[in-house]
Amino acid sequence: MNWLEKGCVRAAPAFKRRSPQHDMISTMLRQGHLSHRSASKVFEGQKSTTIAPLLATENTSSEKVEEFSTQASAYRFRPSVLLPFAACVSSSFGMIDPPRKVLGSVSPQLGNSYAAGIKLAIGDYYNDQIREIYAEMPETPEALPLKELFKALRDAELDDIEQLFPSIEACAAKQDTVAQYAKTITQLLLQPAAHA
Repeated sequence: MNWLEKGCVRAAPAFKRRSPQHDMISTMLRQGHLSHRSASKVFEGQKSTTIAPLLATENTSSEKVEEFSTQASAYRFRPSVLLPFAACVSSSFGMIDPPRKVLGSVSPQLGNSYAAGIKLAIGDYYNDQIREIYAEMPETPEALPLKELFKALRDAELDDIEQLFPSIEACAAKQDTVAQYAKTITQLLLQPAAHA
């Protein structure tokens, strides 16, 4: 024992065999890390050097929204047929500004419905993880901190959405078709992370 190790207790590492429970926990934590890492990569787009062309695209899109409203009043043109395309474009360029501004180009009811659907999908994603922990490890000692971790993550994600869209009512959103559409799309986006 050298001078650096003096007074240190030597503990032999305890190696445990891998179990299906450990594999499940590892998979869940990797999925969570993957989703947070991918979100950070998406938001790195704000710092990229291509913001000027994207801002120009956003300005032209706001001009097109005004043009659609003019067309709707003058010629009875229904721009609602283009809302799915506008939603795809908004999700593509949504990293420029906060989601409130992106969804602000559509009606407030539609924007709140999209936000409610996303909120429902995120809540369901974390609740499914918590239910899986309850089902697979009902009496395991490491299950309780893991359950609390996923509950804290769920609550933090839902609080972030609640700060952006404070007037969301989840009960009314369950019957809203736009909210269900947004929920399904968000679940499809979360699904590849679940099978990674």
